[in-house]
Amino acid sequence: MRTQLNTQLNTQLRTQLGTHHAKPKRGFVLLMVLVAIIVVGVAMTTSARRSLQASLAAAEEHRSLQRRWGMLSCQRTLLPAAASIFEVSDLNTRRERNRERGSQRAFPSILESRIQLGGQTFDLLLADEDAKANLNAIYDAGGERECEQAIRRLTGPMESRTARLMPTRKSQSTLATQQAKRTDLQSTDQTTKTNNSSENLGLSFRSWGEVFDLVQLNRLAGEDRQLAKMTRNLSLHGSGRLNVFRAPDETLLAVCGAVVQDGLARRVLANLRETSLGEIGLILERTVTNAEDRNALRTMLGATSSSFSIWIEATDGNSRQQRLAIQALNEIGAVQTIEFSFE
Repeated sequence: MRTQLNTQLNTQLRTQLGTHHAKPKRGFVLLMVLVAIIVVGVAMTTSARRSLQASLAAAEEHRSLQRRWGMLSCQRTLLPAAASIFEVSDLNTRRERNRERGSQRAFPSILESRIQLGGQTFDLLLADEDAKANLNAIYDAGGERECEQAIRRLTGPMESRTARLMPTRKSQSTLATQQAKRTDLQSTDQTTKTNNSSENLGLSFRSWGEVFDLVQLNRLAGEDRQLAKMTRNLSLHGSGRLNVFRAPDETLLAVCGAVVQDGLARRVLANLRETSLGEIGLILERTVTNAEDRNALRTMLGATSSSFSIWIEATDGNSRQQRLAIQALNEIGAVQTIEFSFE
């Protein structure tokens, strides 16, 4: 009997010991399986995230390419034809004037349009740059003070606060004043050389970053598209001669105000609005008695345009890009295109 009991006890002990040794082995295998599942899940998640990012990047690159080609297509189609487009616009406005038989008003200087290309929206502003107040011409005529006054007159109060003139050279009026104050006499050759060099100087302002604090403007306005709105009547490029028949009244007053008093500028405006093409010189002869002021206005006012621009804003609902292209004549009379891009 004792032997049988010992045998049973040993059997039970061996069974229990075997059970305790087996449980940790099965638990370890289960833990390794769980770790493997987690590692595979993380790897698959990372791979899926990278694949999604690559897909989104490819889609954005595709949209960006469409946007660039769309903007370039609009520019190359409309800008070279700007002169003809405005001539047709002038003709339509003249027909409306004949029907209304009222006082004359300026021809449109900006034509707006919106088109859809490839699922993206393109807002277009085709403008006559010679129908805008040219700050480079105003600067040479009256210096920084007249430029600041023109900016205040032709932009809003918020935009004028961002004006920060950084000319690359002195104005011709300043150079002439300094030359007149010299006590030493110069020879005729030296004087001629000085005058010619002042006439051949480059632009005082070459980009809007030299006129406005763009960082402050973006902070105040909350968007960079404000620059296109505030420069509808201001220009840095072009012939420097204002097309009086397309320039808005306030623009013409700002340009004339850089040379003469406001009252006389308004008389010039009133007479110009009642005249026909080719009579600008006669109007100035009858209105402005001071010969120096009359000659200055004669160089700043004209009846034709040779410089045009196009603002293009492209958006697809998620991103936006702006582009400014200006077609103007350079120093030797050749047509050149100047381009600016705003992300």
